[in-house]
Parts: sequence; structure tokens; C-alpha cells
Amino acid sequence: MVLAVAAAVGVYVALVAAAQAARRAWRLRFGVVFHLFAVAVAVLAALTVAGGGTPGPGLRRHVGAIALVLAAFPITTVLNRVLWRRAAAADGRGETPRVLADATGIVLVLAALLVVLEFGYGVQVPGLLAGSGVVALVFGLALQDLLANLFAGIALYLQKPFATGDWLLVDGRDARVIEVSWRSTRLVTLDDVLVDVPNSTIVRNTITNFERPSLRHAVRATYPLHDEVPPARAVDVLRRAAAGVDGVCVDPAPKVLIKEFGENAIVYDILVWIEDHAQAPRVLSDVRSHIWYAVHRAGFDSPFPTMALRRAGANRVDDRARAAAARALGDHPIFGFLGPDRIAAVIDESPVVRFAPGEPIVAQDSAGDSMFLLVDGRVDVRLRRDGQTAGVAELGPGDCFGEMSVLTGEPRNATVVARSEVHAVESTKSAMTALVSTSPDVVGRLSELLVDRQRANDRFAVAGATVDPAAASTAGMLQRLRSFFQL
Repeated sequence: MVLAVAAAVGVYVALVAAAQAARRAWRLRFGVVFHLFAVAVAVLAALTVAGGGTPGPGLRRHVGAIALVLAAFPITTVLNRVLWRRAAAADGRGETPRVLADATGIVLVLAALLVVLEFGYGVQVPGLLAGSGVVALVFGLALQDLLANLFAGIALYLQKPFATGDWLLVDGRDARVIEVSWRSTRLVTLDDVLVDVPNSTIVRNTITNFERPSLRHAVRATYPLHDEVPPARAVDVLRRAAAGVDGVCVDPAPKVLIKEFGENAIVYDILVWIEDHAQAPRVLSDVRSHIWYAVHRAGFDSPFPTMALRRAGANRVDDRARAAAARALGDHPIFGFLGPDRIAAVIDESPVVRFAPGEPIVAQDSAGDSMFLLVDGRVDVRLRRDGQTAGVAELGPGDCFGEMSVLTGEPRNATVVARSEVHAVESTKSAMTALVSTSPDVVGRLSELLVDRQRANDRFAVAGATVDPAAASTAGMLQRLRSFFQL
């Protein structure tokens, strides 16, 4: 009895030590089943040492059968590590394919059961299967779906139509693959809902993979406009609005196509390219939002009925915006000298515009001939230098930007992006032209103020300058203003 106990303890400790060594050397994890296997082998060793004692051959046979079946599990772990992990590493996946690991385990466990029946208990397995035709038929029908899913899972691994992490279109829903097992493919939708789809169902349907052959792919949105809006102008406005959305690829640029002619409307199809399909709902939402603001700024008529009461309310909002813009312009260091009447004349000729959160209002180095007076909302001013873009300022109600562009036509010297919904008044070149053409003295005063601002800015850019180019700069600025406004 002492020898039997010692043999059992020794065998168990040796097997556990071997498992620990394998875990450290090859990162093998056997789990709880291995401990059951070690216990079964230890009991079998004890019974063998005890020999002809009380425990008879029948008990040893049962324990040996259990140990043999349990041995299939650690053998499966070793085979998966040796065979499939190496194949996965060569394929670039870096992990054992779940479907092949499961298939290996199923085959080894079934083989162990057949060996136990055939050699342990003397059951003629081929004769048993052939003689029990009804049982075999029922058994085969019961395993039909399981076998179909198993072979479908192997086919998915060999054909590789998708991999873990890919975004697919399944049953009309976008979902990301998180695991492929021997029975099913598990996916998570954009709503963070787990979907378990049998492998046989996936192989019978068309697989749409948004990340093959590359991560960059197109998504689309539609937008109707009144049929009186010229299509060429509509396409330009829609494309510019879609291009300003964060997450939309610059190359290829967004495309706008005419989809169909509806009742009093032309429906446009907007295609934008993205690289992260998880952002597709947000990107499409921003595209529609930016388009709404852009078509209203452009003055496009809606194909839907519009109540006059809403139009009147909009006019009152515009009047309040112009009043706020007039106050801001009166406090401006350059335009404050104009006086209330001249400022009112400029503001009355300036449209009221709105921008969506995240929408670029102006872009650095782009052409411009207008300035913006902020009424509501805040914007970020970003400067691009040496390929890097950084925020340099934040503007809010009462601030303005674009003075040099509206007076001289200079390109924008910074990018301005709406931080929230922005309500602004855009003073254009045409409004300024009406002012300077009726008041010639304004041009001289504006040139002096612009030179003062330019000199203040140059003081930071050109430190230690000894020559004061004030007179020459004033004359040059005056000439630029007269040339720009064709005076």
C-alpha cells in the first residue's frame, strides 16, 4: 500500500512538473483536464503497483480507459502548438486557428473512444456501426449540422475570405469578426451586439469584406436637391462639403454622382473613402450634416415643402446675427473707424452663414476674398508648418478672421475649423467694394491700419530689423487695395 501511494504521488508530481516545464519552455497551457489526466494516471500506477491486491483487473481497465480518453486533451494541446501554431506564424496570423484546434481535439477524442471500445472492452466498432444501421442513421442525422459547420470552418480557414478583426456585411448588418471556431463565427456589430453565425450559413452566402483587398474602401450617402439647382454647381458644393469631414480620405477624393431624378428633385449619390469601417456611421452622419450646412449657405432650394413661418423665423435670426456682427465690427481695430452707417451698409450686404461642428471654414493657403464675424459658437485656428499642423488660437463670439483676404485677396494664412455649430456673418469683397467705391477716403485709412498690423506681426517674425519700411509699406498697401478693388 505504501509503495502504491508513493507511486501515485510520484507519477502525479512528475506529470505536473513536466507540464510546468512545457509551459515555461513552449507556453503550453493544459488546464484542469490535465490534472484529471494526471490523477487518472497516478491511480493507474498505484493499482499496477498494488498488483493482485483488492483492486482487480476490471478497475484497472476502467481507470486506464479514463486515462486514455483524458490523454487526448494534452496531446491535442501539443499538436496544436507544433502543427497549427507554426502554420499560423508562417501565414502571418501569429495564433493557433481556433477551427483547426477544435477539429484536432474532436478527432483525437473520438479516436481515443474508439480505441478504448475496441481494445479495452473488446467491442467490435466496425461491426457495431454496420450492424446498428438505424442507430448509425440517427447518429449521422444528429451530427449532420455539426459536421457541416466543422467542414465549413475548415474551408473558411483554408480559403481565408476574412480574418479576425475584419469588418463584414452579414444579414444586412456591419459586424467585426472576433473568433472563428469549429462550429460558428462570432461577430460584434456596430451596436456592440454579439452575433453567432454558423459556419455553414456563412459559406452559403456572399461574404462582403470591407477590409479586403485593402483597408481603404468607399461608403455612400444620398442627398436630394431641388431640380432647379444646376447639377454642376450642386456637385461642386456637395463634394467640397464631404471632403471636409474628419476621417474621409484625401486620395481618392469624394465623388458626387447623379443617382436619379425624383419629383421636383435630383438625388445625388455621395461616395467617400475611409480606412476604418468602425467610423463609417459617424463619417456618414458628419457628411450629411456638413452637406446640410453647405447647401443652406449656397442658397439651394429644398425639394421639400417649406412653411413661410419658418422662413420668417429665419429672417429674425439673421437680423439678430447682423446686429451682433455690426457691434463686433464697430469694435474692430481696423474697421472701427467706419462708423455705424458704413458698418451697417457692409453688414446688410453680407450673408449669414452656419457651419457644422468639425467643418473647415477656411483652409490654409486657399484663395479667399471674405472675412467672417463670429456670432455664436467657437472655432479653432490651426497652422501647418513643416508638415505638422498645430492649434494656435481659439476664437469665439465677437471675434473675426480673414481681414487680409477680404481687403487684399491674399490666400488664407491659417486653417479655421468649427469647434461647435458656428453662426457667422461673412463679409465679402462685393460688400467692401460698394463701401470703398462710395467713400474713397476709406482706402487710405484702411491701408494705414493694415500696415500697422503687418508691422506688429513682422516684429515677431523679423527680430532686430533696423530699417523702418513704414512709408514704403503704406504706399505699397494702398496700391494693393486699389488694384484689388479695381479703383
